[in-house]
Amino acid sequence: MAKGYYLRGILLSIVTALLWGVLPIFLKITLQGFHAGTISWFRFLFAFLMLAVILQWKNHEPLNILRKPPWMGIVGGACLSANYYWVTMGVDLSGPSNMAVLIQTASVFLVLVGVFVFKERLTLRQVFGMVVAGSGLFLFFHDQQSRIQNAGEYYYANFLIILAAMIWVGYMVSQKFLSRHYGAQSLNLLVYGVASFTLIGGVEWEDFTSAGTIPWLSLIFCAVNTLLAYGALAEAVKYIPLALISVIISLNPLITLLGMKILPEMGFAGLQADPVGSFGYFGGAIAVTGVVLVVYRATQK
Repeated sequence: MAKGYYLRGILLSIVTALLWGVLPIFLKITLQGFHAGTISWFRFLFAFLMLAVILQWKNHEPLNILRKPPWMGIVGGACLSANYYWVTMGVDLSGPSNMAVLIQTASVFLVLVGVFVFKERLTLRQVFGMVVAGSGLFLFFHDQQSRIQNAGEYYYANFLIILAAMIWVGYMVSQKFLSRHYGAQSLNLLVYGVASFTLIGGVEWEDFTSAGTIPWLSLIFCAVNTLLAYGALAEAVKYIPLALISVIISLNPLITLLGMKILPEMGFAGLQADPVGSFGYFGGAIAVTGVVLVVYRATQK
């Protein structure tokens, strides 16, 4: 029985990694018909409404946290809304592959915050992992620089993705403090609600009438992706150690790179291939390896 539960945890973690791995690809497809602000707002609103219905159905009284929201939860929602928006902009300006690789720096930033803010111990393996990740990113960007057509857009996209990674850490810190007093799903509901309110000013309403069928289907998938990925992750935590989950989900950039190699060649949804060469793929794999070393040690007991 224990073996069955362990396998279930592995499979659920793989589901999360797959969903997060294909998400940048579907964001790129959605951007064919929608602006970044519209996409981000719709994803949060959809998640907020669906989660509220689910919690109400389970008699969890979901609106309680909204009547007197903790200020740190509001800050966390604002941080995550900026993260979603800048990530989507990064996909739009530089492609899914570049975003998927560079956003992995968020895990490194989180570890550094743990060291400097929460006085956690930085191990030798984590330091080595940071060096490996940095080396992989250097190889990846060296490959990209020789292939990009618009250097200005590319560097601006990198700037936005790094900002998204850094502000995601702010969201995680808020969750760390609030999880002592609130349930995970109640916090998610608050964050989704705050983000929906924060992003409404960036919505291009005409997108909803002008977008074609494929962008619309992709938008709905991106919205559902949030609920499914976090739902599978929450279930996986019940069955296997966080350290193992962190390793599995850190592999999601490899899924993005593989998908952006294969799907454009198949003519899938009008996708254009990302400008990634052999050194780029090698560098991306090295960067992910370094992140795995960092994250595994950060969560291992």
